[in-house]
Amino acid sequence: MVVAGAGPALSADVPRDIAAFVADRQQCDHFRSEEPYDAARRQEIAAALDRFCRGTDARLADLRKTYRKAPAAIRRMLSGFEYPIE
Repeated sequence: MVVAGAGPALSADVPRDIAAFVADRQQCDHFRSEEPYDAARRQEIAAALDRFCRGTDARLADLRKTYRKAPAAIRRMLSGFEYPIE
């Protein structure tokens, strides 16, 4: 599985739960940086933040715990995300 998004693609050896988290979190981080230039855009951003950001702090904490003994590349991938954001 290769996950593409706002950041680099993830290789097939990345566990699915991490790949799913990274995809969601990249979208979350994208929308966190968007400007709500009008009411409609504000609603779009709020919906995207709810969809992609809600629960990511807990997911990240769980993944860091689960993969604390994983190869360094996996640990670095998880350590690169800002925490907390919610």
